[in-house]
Amino acid sequence: MTPHSAVAPAGAAVGPAAPDGSTDATRVPAEDVDDVRTALEWARGFLATPHEDLGRKGPVCPYIRHSFDEHLVHAVTRPETSCADPELRRAVSAARHTFTALRGEAPRGHQHLVSVLVVLPRIDRTSAVELEELHRDLKDEFVAEGLMIGQFHPECQARGLWSADFRPLQSPVPLLAIREMVSSDLPFLIGRAEHADVYFERYAAAIPAHTRRFLVDQLVRSEGVPS
Repeated sequence: MTPHSAVAPAGAAVGPAAPDGSTDATRVPAEDVDDVRTALEWARGFLATPHEDLGRKGPVCPYIRHSFDEHLVHAVTRPETSCADPELRRAVSAARHTFTALRGEAPRGHQHLVSVLVVLPRIDRTSAVELEELHRDLKDEFVAEGLMIGQFHPECQARGLWSADFRPLQSPVPLLAIREMVSSDLPFLIGRAEHADVYFERYAAAIPAHTRRFLVDQLVRSEGVPS
């Protein structure tokens, strides 16, 4: 994922970040140091911690909290100024292979905790529309391989699953996050049959109780069954 990448494998990762969210600034392009630090500090301080407006107990993203603890959060930056740039799409698509390589080098038993943040410091921060379109375009190919890709942007208005007043995808710097699919991801996949098929093939026997409740609620609503 050159040119704004720094270390192997595949010349892609700036990290791994330390548990406090810091990373080695000497491995980051000088003009991107502040944005990478900001993104990692936000991920550690917001995603990996509880929030009073979340609507459930625990961190906003339980997954990335453990990724930080195990030094398995990696970051890359891209120089594109538009999410419509074909080169950015190709680079993010190729990040699936980078992710696989990083996971292969992770300690045994912790491969599932590898996370990659694709920081986009030059993307328009006044509108999330282009980034959301890029995310929709790429999601199919990531989900098909058992991976999740999420978009985060200062102006993202997506509501939280458990609280309509919570905006979990608002980040100070535009970025995409890549991680392995986990059993609690059904709420993010139920919107499309092909995504749900991948999920159920992998996790049908281990769906968490709160995810089962979400599924039942969605089915009741879609079928118009009195609750």
